[in-house]
Amino acid sequence: MYDTKAASHIDKSVGAKIKLGRLMAGLSREKLGVQLGISWQQIQKYESGANRVSAGRLHQIAQILGREIQWFFEDADNESSDAGPTPRDIGMARKFNRLAADRKRALEALIDEMQRP
Repeated sequence: MYDTKAASHIDKSVGAKIKLGRLMAGLSREKLGVQLGISWQQIQKYESGANRVSAGRLHQIAQILGREIQWFFEDADNESSDAGPTPRDIGMARKFNRLAADRKRALEALIDEMQRP
């Protein structure tokens, strides 16, 4: 039987994406919590997958972080994706976030090209 209280790997994966998006945006848990009207501890629980994020709350988080909802679910089917961002991921995300918009588009195009078979 399915345990509805236990966090699934999807919950953990979405939580890891919330953390990555928050760090990319340069927000602390406290600052994101203030914008959502919740505590930083609740943000921590979302990020760890301990508490599930409702659809409405995820929509609010996506708007604050400037992300599309589907971004939180990319690679969610991959069981290893719930490990969370590494320090390198966070560093790269912060560097990317500081780039000008035209350079971001160029870098995204380069990465897309590199991923083609």
